[in-house]
Amino acid sequence: MNEIDNLRRDIDVIDKKILDLLNMRGEIVKKIGAYKKQKKIDIYQPTREKEVIDRLKSSSNILKPSSIEFIWKEIIGACKDIQGSISKVGFLGPQGTFTHQAARDFFPKAGTDFISCKRILEIFENIEKDILEYGVVPIENSLQGTVRESLDLLIEKNLIIYGEIELRIIHNLISLKTSDFSALKVIYSHPQAFAQTKTWIKKNLPNANLINMNSTAQAVKKVKELNEEKNAAIGTEFASRIHGLKILSSNIEDNPSNFTRFLIISKKANETKSDKLKTSLVFVVKHVPGALYKALKVFSDANINLTKIESRPRRKGKWEYIFLMDFEGDKNDPKIKKVLELINQNVIWSKILGSYPYK
Repeated sequence: MNEIDNLRRDIDVIDKKILDLLNMRGEIVKKIGAYKKQKKIDIYQPTREKEVIDRLKSSSNILKPSSIEFIWKEIIGACKDIQGSISKVGFLGPQGTFTHQAARDFFPKAGTDFISCKRILEIFENIEKDILEYGVVPIENSLQGTVRESLDLLIEKNLIIYGEIELRIIHNLISLKTSDFSALKVIYSHPQAFAQTKTWIKKNLPNANLINMNSTAQAVKKVKELNEEKNAAIGTEFASRIHGLKILSSNIEDNPSNFTRFLIISKKANETKSDKLKTSLVFVVKHVPGALYKALKVFSDANINLTKIESRPRRKGKWEYIFLMDFEGDKNDPKIKKVLELINQNVIWSKILGSYPYK
């Protein structure tokens, strides 16, 4: 037996020990789950989970902190499954969209049921009906700006922002495993993806027939179903894996600084304790001179950093404008509570959309 075989045998022994320890953890988790059910305590405890992961991240001298976080999110998710708790998470489908990818990056795969929804409205309504516990929706793109439907529904519906995640938008040319550039004649994708890869297409496939689809994920699925080497799709690497296709060219987007911010929405507030919390607020100022200035000055006087502010027409009032604001801090912090009391003196309507961790 050579040296590498000996090392692999050592790994096999360690893997068995890890599995035994995970099973021991599972037995304890079942007891905790039974106690929580008896006392009617919510099984999902985000603050406790964060404390566990942060402690382990600071203790490792081999694995990267990001790897520790990924591994333990899955372990904790699997333990939630043992306790009989499955989180139902809705995303804007079909499978393989950027929203689906964002959902899988935010939530552990273990202990989570990812459910495809056809429209953003469907996600909001299914959370209201308790069909879903969480939803993942796009809120803004670094190139195209705010997703108005998501913002309007946040204003109108009685749901809370639970968290957020940003994704770098990477477009790929995807086709059959037997296909190559010389065979391509048709490209399927979403109009926005075509717009964001226009320069690349003009340079590399100027004569291709471009066919619009409802999503990049649907485009990839279409190429799989047609099963012809002349067809390609512009979509995510994630979608190519789902459908067993090949990436002919990656990173074909014209602008590499293309990011989309996704919000996680829910009926429940995120109770995670963190030094990095953000609060989202919408409000309508009074129709008097200096009302907006006075509302914003409150934050400046309290030395609170605003990370975003924008306005949009209010759908329920003629020539009224809603201001959307993100600022650093927790809505439950006494300092923030005082600021929110002061801002209400200069507005005719306001709504806190939630406080949640950010990176």
